Amino acid sequence: MKKIVYIDMDNVLVDFKTGIERLSDEIKLEYSGRLDDVPGIFGLMDPMPFAIESAKKLAEEFDLYVYSING
Repeated sequence: MKKIVYIDMDNVLVDFKTGIERLSDEIKLEYSGRLDDVPGIFGLMDPMPFAIESAKKLAEEFDLYVYSING
């Protein structure tokens, strides 16, 4: 049985800032204080350096889950 590892999305797997930079000013205003709630926001973000390779490597040894708490 593999041990479980939880990893975070924001600034661990993806660069949150890159997704925010791609939003329109209107969306930024509408979702002010809760940008995690913008539909599709994580798809706009660039992966952090080596995040994809690292996650694949971890998944070889562990049951890997993305853990997120929505404020």
